[in-house]
Amino acid sequence: MNGLDPVAGAARLANLGFLANSGVPHRPDGAYLLTALRATPSLHHYDPELVEYWATAEGRGQAQRLTRASRLPYHGEFSWGPIRIVDRLGVANEYLAFGGALVADEVDGLVVAVFTSPAPLLKSGGHSQDWDVGAASVGAFFGRLLLKVDIEPGFERRLALVTPLARYAAFVADETARYESSAGLRAGSGDVWAWLEAERRWLRATSPADWSAAEELRLEARTEGSAGSSLARSRPDPRRSSG
Repeated sequence: MNGLDPVAGAARLANLGFLANSGVPHRPDGAYLLTALRATPSLHHYDPELVEYWATAEGRGQAQRLTRASRLPYHGEFSWGPIRIVDRLGVANEYLAFGGALVADEVDGLVVAVFTSPAPLLKSGGHSQDWDVGAASVGAFFGRLLLKVDIEPGFERRLALVTPLARYAAFVADETARYESSAGLRAGSGDVWAWLEAERRWLRATSPADWSAAEELRLEARTEGSAGSSLARSRPDPRRSSG
């Protein structure tokens, strides 16, 4: 991994409110999101004051919030789902993640939160950024996972037990199968298809154990028929905090 900590993050955030590296295309040092929570907004850039994310407690997802009033230092893990950084006006930048490590601390008056992951951490729109390639597909996949969580007891706990990279591999395997079955998808979203093929090759070559774990998880997560897929896309997302 990249070895980032709040001290290193503070140096990178001297003139920024946040800094993100999606990890796509694959980079050996993984993905990260750095956020700076200042006592007073700089008014020179986007100034986050709140970070919302998900963590796992006793096998279930729990919504979490980090502010300057949070107990620090903090060392823990975040789970799969959305991460939102929100400013004083309620304006957000959003990300989709498969889980990883979170470290937060105060450095010279600046509260710095460092999210790191071996899997991609994808930009999913907001005030200051576009969408990463594949982020919409990841969002739809998370919707399908949430549907399975709702209807199958124990599935959320099994999902929590695998590594972030295995969750990402489950997405890649599931989405690759969907693209392989549809010439229209491949023709209409060539950039996503090229990314999926490259990620499948990389995962199989470098993380065979995670890929094997993902194969079973992918089959469990898949919903049957178009009606189930439609429901997964349209239902309210309990891992999406309200703005």
